[in-house]
Amino acid sequence: MKTIEQKVINFIQLNDLIQKKDKLLIALSGGADSVFALHFFYKFKKKFNCSFSAVHFNHNLRGVESDNDEKFVKNICNSLGIELFIIKLNVRESAKKNKMSIEEAARELRYFHLNKLAEENNFTKIVTAHNKNDNTETILQNLFSGTGIKGLTGIPIQRGKIIRPILSLEKNEIVDYLTKHKIRFITDSSNFSNEFKRNYLRNEILPLIKYNINPSVDDALFRFAKNVNEYFQFENVTCENLIKHHVKFLSDRIEISLELKNIYGFIPGVLLKKIFEQNLNVNFGYKDFEKINDITNKQKGKSILIRKHLQAIREKDSIILTTPKKINNEEIKIKLGEKKRFNNYTIKIEKADLNENFSKNKNTELISFDDLEENFLIRYWKDGDKFKPLGLNHYKKVSDFLTDLKIPSNQKRKIPVLINRNKIVWVIGLRISDEVKITKNTKRAIKLCLN
Repeated sequence: MKTIEQKVINFIQLNDLIQKKDKLLIALSGGADSVFALHFFYKFKKKFNCSFSAVHFNHNLRGVESDNDEKFVKNICNSLGIELFIIKLNVRESAKKNKMSIEEAARELRYFHLNKLAEENNFTKIVTAHNKNDNTETILQNLFSGTGIKGLTGIPIQRGKIIRPILSLEKNEIVDYLTKHKIRFITDSSNFSNEFKRNYLRNEILPLIKYNINPSVDDALFRFAKNVNEYFQFENVTCENLIKHHVKFLSDRIEISLELKNIYGFIPGVLLKKIFEQNLNVNFGYKDFEKINDITNKQKGKSILIRKHLQAIREKDSIILTTPKKINNEEIKIKLGEKKRFNNYTIKIEKADLNENFSKNKNTELISFDDLEENFLIRYWKDGDKFKPLGLNHYKKVSDFLTDLKIPSNQKRKIPVLINRNKIVWVIGLRISDEVKITKNTKRAIKLCLN
């Protein structure tokens, strides 16, 4: 039994989990693991030169049994003179409100209140009593769910204030210790219900694996998780370096260089996951990886909706992540002889002499007025809009015209057009329609000016 205690002491020291004068908050369910943790720190608090209190969460899921668990932990703490906090949770209501499973909602509530309680009472560390078997279940559950590399690192030994000092122990070691020392603990009846995925793994799958494949699977996956964690840390540093050199974070978009595809043959999922979760606050999944890498094979200007509020656009040398632009239906009327403001544009239409000379400045255009009327309309171009660009004898979609001019996709929608008799006569600042060009037969001309 001293060997088990020494194993925990060595694990704490090896991972530098506790410093002198730490104030610990121990999550105490009343089960074997948390009771062991409580008694361990009660016995060795002088060795670690720390103080501690406990907290119990009543999930209100099992009626009288939940209340009996609360009474049980109160009796333990009273007998040992340990300060105990009791927090009652409404797990069912939270699960329904947030559309979560009971397991997920309970976990979210526990960690929220653990951190809140620690901050309010100046606890420097939070102790949760996860063991080696819990680690195995977590890895397998993540694996079967199609996790990324991070999901295979298992339960972290430390994350922020949260430490897991008995992660090196197997469940049977803990139970044997408590039985030997005649220390009572309780068993949650819900642990036997295969309604929960984790319980199904624990009760049905793992016994078969241990019997038929590897009786030491917990040790094997503990070592495996450690190796994966080292790889993940290395990958994380590599990913940060790639982001630094190949990703630009601008005010209205994120630009991911297609050089990454030249290097790897695709845009790495780990890089996209980091961008999505750290910079966009969006969960990243395999379908997102497929969508973005699929669009790298499309022509410039193509876009795809990733989420309702996020789209990816294929540019010449990059993939742009940005908020989908809403179709702007703003429009204003303007007459011959008037000068009007349209967002950042000032447009003036005035009579002109056919003999006027103009430079190649696209901000001033001379067009035929023979077949036009005095009333014009300024608006942004719409999908399907067509016109005959000067020099062509056929119609071309405005979107294709802008693509040919190599105008970035995220800037295209900002370009207005001038309409007369339901036809585009000018893609403002870029090109007039061939249908209104000055010819030897033109009798009247007008001047279009952009300031």
